[in-house]
Amino acid sequence: MEIENPLLETEIRPEAIAITMTTSYPSWYSGSPRSVADTDKTRGDLGLELIRRAADKGYRVVLADTGSPKGEVLSLPVKLLERKADGTRAKGRRLAIQTASTIEGIGVIVRTEPEKTSLLDSVSDIVLPILRGQADIVMPKRRIEDFQASYPPYMFESETQANRRYNKILRDFNILKEGDEDLDIFFGPTVIGNKPEAIALFLEEFAYDPDTTVPKEVRKYVSPDDFSNSQMYAVVKALELGMRVKSVEIPFAYPPSQRENEMVNMDKFKNKRKTQKWSILDELVLFIRYLRDPDSPKNVLRRIS
Repeated sequence: MEIENPLLETEIRPEAIAITMTTSYPSWYSGSPRSVADTDKTRGDLGLELIRRAADKGYRVVLADTGSPKGEVLSLPVKLLERKADGTRAKGRRLAIQTASTIEGIGVIVRTEPEKTSLLDSVSDIVLPILRGQADIVMPKRRIEDFQASYPPYMFESETQANRRYNKILRDFNILKEGDEDLDIFFGPTVIGNKPEAIALFLEEFAYDPDTTVPKEVRKYVSPDDFSNSQMYAVVKALELGMRVKSVEIPFAYPPSQRENEMVNMDKFKNKRKTQKWSILDELVLFIRYLRDPDSPKNVLRRIS
């Protein structure tokens, strides 16, 4: 977006902002798409676009990748980190965040998914509360009309319902207080002030406890290293600790090529989103129970780092 307030030009220095992401697109190929159904091609191209645009704007880009062809990326101004093939998405997120936090001069880290290219149009809005000392973490929130117009209908419905349930759980446990805004937790991007107390939350790792007495059928829902670790859990714990988590609405539009890809592969993505939604919601309740009583023998989760 254009910076209309001239004061912002002195407050926001692009070189003090790091954009971190993780990728794994082993089937990506160069050239034009052979089919709109090629998910790795679609997302890989969007990731390359985000890296180019971020670099052009002067941001530092940190990418943790597993298994993607590296030719195109190696020609771009990006700090490329190789994560193990058996590593999880959360391990990639931790690696990228930790690396970005050590780069000299970085004041804010924007953690995002690589295909969310239009997020770059709102970086000024989402980093400013941290740069001004008004927030420790910022959660970007999709403007509802853009969200509904640009996303596949099933995805809009699913994520709207999931956000509603997630926020209700946070309120039921008094983690979100009266007057606090709901968070667009299923959007994904998170903005982190580069201070030790905030970064530490995103480096913590939780897993299910194999010695728990909870019935085994519960465990199939618990996979924190997919989405909750180094992402949602960090935000929830920040709220529980009384840190300043601010929601900032932005005009974000889903990329048309990704919408088309997910509509063509609708059955696969509908099932994927459904599994993600219920897994994440179950993991939230288990995490809050852990936070409130870490030593309880009934805990399904335990902290491992």
